[in-house]
Amino acid sequence: MISGNKIKFVVFEVFQFAALCAPTIVVAERFASIVMEKNSPADLKSYQLIVACSVAYVACVSLIIWIPLKFLMFKKRILSNVKEWQPALLMQLIFTTLPCFGFIIAGSQAQYGITAIKNFSDLPVSLVIMCLILVSIIENLRKWQLTGKIVGTFSDSIFATDGPVLTNIEQISAVSAQQDKGREENQTAAEVTENEIASSVAPRVSNKSQSVLQLRSHATSTDHSTLEHKVPASLKVLAVKDYRAEVFVTSIINWLDTVELVRVAGLQGVFTTGWVYPIYIFSYLSLFRIVLHSANPLLPSLAIMLQDFPFFFVRVSLIGVKGFVTPVLYPLKNIIVITTFIYFNYVTKCKYFNHTQQF
Repeated sequence: MISGNKIKFVVFEVFQFAALCAPTIVVAERFASIVMEKNSPADLKSYQLIVACSVAYVACVSLIIWIPLKFLMFKKRILSNVKEWQPALLMQLIFTTLPCFGFIIAGSQAQYGITAIKNFSDLPVSLVIMCLILVSIIENLRKWQLTGKIVGTFSDSIFATDGPVLTNIEQISAVSAQQDKGREENQTAAEVTENEIASSVAPRVSNKSQSVLQLRSHATSTDHSTLEHKVPASLKVLAVKDYRAEVFVTSIINWLDTVELVRVAGLQGVFTTGWVYPIYIFSYLSLFRIVLHSANPLLPSLAIMLQDFPFFFVRVSLIGVKGFVTPVLYPLKNIIVITTFIYFNYVTKCKYFNHTQQF
């Protein structure tokens, strides 16, 4: 009988293969229809040629790149040991998202100066990003079973790590307290010797435990906040939290900013102009942060540099030239994220702002 892990593996691989192939064919078909309708009379041969080239491209990528890469990841275990980045998402970005954005830009510039503009509908554009999000969700869920429940309370940062998690930590301050007490009551030579050994070991123990305590600080505060709020017995069925469900929510919410900017590029007054180049270029660059693992310490800085910082200037320029084609909420969100990131990570380390707060 086939095990549940094998069924999950097959389903995940089928979804990833569909996410690799479907967007390119759908966007290429839409581009072919735009080129065909542009010519008068309609040129059916150009439509068939573009669709056939897109199918051939998908077949080549699947046979030459996708299948060998999966073989190396799951059979030879060569790329499966990579912890800081995700090869499957990088492959999705390069071989699916990049040609799809190229087709969209080519379709917009092919209709420059034409009155009756036929832009890409929302379905192909949403399909490209949704398939990328789907691959990201699959990669995050791959190491968790889909049945049963996860025992224990973990924060997202600890869940993302691949190493062991320390669940029971004693207070390190008790070691130093015992040393001070021993020094004050050193009545025998044996006690003095014991204290000297403990004092030499304590710095190493405290340094090693400091990183673990930092990882567990958020989870501990979450546990205390949960204990402080008592839920009535009738509402306990609603007081649930599962990491696997949160993966879907966070994966979609993280890309709403990029989805909104791509939506602006499809507007009538923007689609056939040169604004599609900076919009799609910066949108594509912002997607590269999905390649990094969620526990990578470079991810917050990369999100600022690739998304919020360029998106702010693009949106402000668009509002100044084209009017309020994008809501003011989004550039405000970008500048608030940039300002708070710089302030709390760099300005607070200055001399006049460096006031340590303990909880």
